[in-house]
Parts: sequence; structure tokens; C-alpha cells
Amino acid sequence: MGALTVFCLLTSSFSHSSPALANGQLLSVSPDGLFELRRLPAEPGERGEARKELEITLQGRVIYRWTSAIGATSLFWSPDSRFLAINEAPGDRGDQLRLFALDPVKSRITSLREPNGIKLRSEVESRHGSFLSRVDRVSLRAMDWREGRLWCKVSGIFTPKRQSGVHVPFHHLWVLQVNGAADPVLTEEWTLSDPKEQAYRDSGSQ
Repeated sequence: MGALTVFCLLTSSFSHSSPALANGQLLSVSPDGLFELRRLPAEPGERGEARKELEITLQGRVIYRWTSAIGATSLFWSPDSRFLAINEAPGDRGDQLRLFALDPVKSRITSLREPNGIKLRSEVESRHGSFLSRVDRVSLRAMDWREGRLWCKVSGIFTPKRQSGVHVPFHHLWVLQVNGAADPVLTEEWTLSDPKEQAYRDSGSQ
């Protein structure tokens, strides 16, 4: 089993007088020490919501930058420092996972996956949906790197179409194979169960 590197990212603020502000707040460094993930303030969204700017640097030079709701909630470097998985806040669309391929030789970072709740729900429905049920909500989060593969948890709610007031939680374990800059491939899946978690009804539904 490959080594797991997990960093829980704190959301504490830092002083405007801090000399580190110009280069952002350092969140994490890759196992080989070449890449860094930093967080900076960003302009508020259209509705005034707070946002953060994240950037990945290679030996101090910014290679990739994007804007996020709160920046990140957790992240996982692959043991060989060639991939980075980031769980962001779910937001309105549910999906949380970003995945990057890191190439220090070519000074290149490739985005392999961006959060897309509509696409994720469609994929889950194609695998587990039916004419009798629909997926109401789903999210995908990275959990661990093991033997060069990314293990993720898919969680959500489905509703029987003939019983719209009934909601059934579901959980699956997905294993994604990553190879260079190619799209990740789902290679294995298991259904997870929680004996304490049960279906529930809307109040007033029959």
C-alpha cells in the first residue's frame, strides 16, 4: 500500500501585514518538495460570497491557478508526487473532486478532473439508476492513494419515482486508475453500507 499524505487545511485568516501574503498562504508541499499548493484571497462572487484563489507552484513559479469557494477541505499527494487530488466544498452542484497530473520535467500541470455535479450524477445514474428511481444528490471525495490508484467515496440520495417522498442514502467506493495526463478510469467499485443509516420520508408523505 502506498504511503498516504493527508493535509487538513485550516481556514484561519492571516494578517494583512504578513510578508507571506504576497505569495499566498502555504497549504502543503509535495513529498518530493518540488510542488507547493498556496491559497490567496480572491474577489467576492457575483452574490458577494467569499472566494479563494488556489495556485500550484513548481520550485516557486506559479504553474496553475483557479478560483474556489473556500479553497479546499483536504488534499492528497500521490506518493510519487506526480498527482494531486483536492476535495473542495461541495457547493450547489455537489461534486467536490479536482485531480491534477504534475510533470516537473516539462513544468506542466494537467487538470484531469474538475468538479461537475451534473456529469457525476449522470454517471451514477447510468451505473445504478433505473426507470424506477432517480438520483437526487451525489458527491465524490478522494480518500486515499493506494498502489498508484485513487480511492474515492461516492455518497448520495436516490428516490423511487413512485414514492417521491421517500429518500434512500447510498454509498459506493470507487477506485480510479490514473496514468500520466490521460483521463482517470474507473476500474473497481464496491457498495458500502451503514447499518445506522436508513431511508426516510418527507414529513406528511404517505
